[in-house]
Amino acid sequence: MRALCTLRTTLVAAGATAVLAASAGGAFAATAPESAPVSHASAHCKDKGHLVKTVRLADKVSVAKVYKTGKHRFEADIWAKGEKYGTLITKGKPVHGQSNGLHVTLHPNGKVTSWVERTESKPKPKPQPVTKRILVSITTLADDVSTGKVYKIGAHHYEADIYAHGSKIDTLVAKDRTAYGENNGLHVALQPDGRLSSWVDAPAYDAPKPAPTKDASDERPAPRPQPDKSDATPEPAQAR
Repeated sequence: MRALCTLRTTLVAAGATAVLAASAGGAFAATAPESAPVSHASAHCKDKGHLVKTVRLADKVSVAKVYKTGKHRFEADIWAKGEKYGTLITKGKPVHGQSNGLHVTLHPNGKVTSWVERTESKPKPKPQPVTKRILVSITTLADDVSTGKVYKIGAHHYEADIYAHGSKIDTLVAKDRTAYGENNGLHVALQPDGRLSSWVDAPAYDAPKPAPTKDASDERPAPRPQPDKSDATPEPAQAR
């Protein structure tokens, strides 16, 4: 009883109307009227009074044990899970206390009322349905190297995993519209009904090279024709 008396002495001297104790349940803070009477510690320590009732509080866990200590004077010890974590003391006026959202009022006639703060509960997220992929076809694509695996997800909803050399390189998702993809000249189209088509870019052909043009400076004049001596007319002989 010495420890309890010492604790009360400190609080009564400060003008408080509740005994506070720290516990796993949290502190039980009290609010008192401005004209709360200040009593001597010896009066508190002499006699606890007699227990008049035990009241179950609004949190369904805590209880208040109410003692009558004098005319219009009551004390209420607040307990939870076998541990006392606060005391309310009233003389002529109601006194209030709260802990972790539990509010308790001790009235001058010994009546105890309590209520619990409402906490807004967040709506639980709706579980997302598990998406099942049903394999419907495996298609060799236009490059003769890649393949497409088509899965049905739902109505007008298909997916196609594109593989090249055994490794997945892309996934097309067609949901109510056609999905397209391209890789190194390979084009793939997935329809919302699950049809998969593909094509490759046409190879680019080299244009024919133009014939080289002659430079005018390199052209040489054609040689002039030389007269044939056999065709020459003999000159007439002169008279001696």
